[in-house]
Order: sequence, then structure tokens, then C-alpha cells
Amino acid sequence: MTQQEFVTWLLPSARHQIDLTPEFLIAQAALESGWGEHIIGRYNMFGITRGNGYDGPVLLVATTEYHSSPSVAYQKPEKVLQVTALIGGHYRYRVKRLFRDYGSLDECLADHKRVLMQPCFRHAWPYRHSAEDFVEQLQCGARKYATDPDYVNVMNRMIRQVRKLIADA
Repeated sequence: MTQQEFVTWLLPSARHQIDLTPEFLIAQAALESGWGEHIIGRYNMFGITRGNGYDGPVLLVATTEYHSSPSVAYQKPEKVLQVTALIGGHYRYRVKRLFRDYGSLDECLADHKRVLMQPCFRHAWPYRHSAEDFVEQLQCGARKYATDPDYVNVMNRMIRQVRKLIADA
């Protein structure tokens, strides 16, 4: 699917399913899924891992994570495949992780909202109608939303690109 097709496919649900700026939602989905090319299962376009308390279907998938330690461990069946040192004291991990396997787009969006409304991100929620401010807030708390140290810059570029595509939709 093209970038425009991805935006056209996701935009109606992004506008109606959760109380969040569609530009953020679509930009994050595009970033996490490579514009729909790497959706986990049929609908996990946000790369939401199994996490605690989730008892639904899961898939074991290879992915990339970033950490500030060279010795992060995962619980089986998850595992570290490779660790690469980066400039600035960060490490890129190639890992196998368990991801949620949703049965529908609506199920994915509803669960994504639950993730974003967790207590550790509650401080960001008042900024949800400004995509750039919301991204900044998600990365400024004690627990950051994304492990990528350049997440804010990457997302801001994606948001600008998505805005152009929405204007063309």
C-alpha cells in the first residue's frame, strides 16, 4: 500500500475511535509499521508488546529496541539476538519480543488508547490534541513511551509528512 493509501485507510478510524489528534495516531502507526508494510499480525500497527496483564493472542517477532545498558535481559520466550553499541551511551538491541495479535483495527485502536492512558503517561494526555506537544510529553516523563533516543525528532518529521497526506486525502 502507498503512503496515501495508508493514510486514507486509517484516517476515518483515527478520527472516530480515540480522542487523540489523527496526525499523531497515523504518524505513529506509519513509523511503527513502515506505512503498513510491517504490521504485526493483521492489525498491530503500533508495535504493542504483550506487556503485563494481557492474556490475548500474541506473536513472537524480531524487532529493534534501544537501551542505555549493554546487559538488558528478556524473559523467555523473548530473547536478545544482538547488541550494538551506539554513540552517546546507547545500545541497539535486535530482539525477539511477544506482540499483541489483534482481531480488528478497532480492537487495536482501543488498546492503543489504553496504553497511552496508563498512569505513567497521564501527564501527556492533556496535550493529545497537539501532535508535537503530545510526542514531547510522552518522552519527558520518568517512563518514556519509545526506546529510540531520537523518537521526538523522528515523530515530528512523520507528523509533518502525514499532515501533507491528510490534506491530499
